[in-house]
Amino acid sequence: MFFTRTLLSEAASEVAAATKSKASNNLYQVLGSLPQNGVGARVAPSKYINNPTLKDSYYEVTKVNLKEGTTHGRAWGVQILKGRTLQDGKPVEIRGGLKLKWKEYKA
Repeated sequence: MFFTRTLLSEAASEVAAATKSKASNNLYQVLGSLPQNGVGARVAPSKYINNPTLKDSYYEVTKVNLKEGTTHGRAWGVQILKGRTLQDGKPVEIRGGLKLKWKEYKA
């Protein structure tokens, strides 16, 4: 009985570890892991990176306000869509920070 419980608890911890490693990052977790909280970095949602029709689409981060724990906050940046700057280069608030999966954009 004890041996069975040990095996079950080990299996449960392995599943939990596998789930954590596959967990995607929201925008604020990505920015919090970058130097200067990501100011000056280029970030893009995974749906931009994985879509060939949205090639060269990303945000160039200009301002970040992170709350404690770096899983929530607000971020602003210049939006680049298909290689063209939108809004005449004026920073806009980056939407979908918690809903989408985000990655650092590397050209």
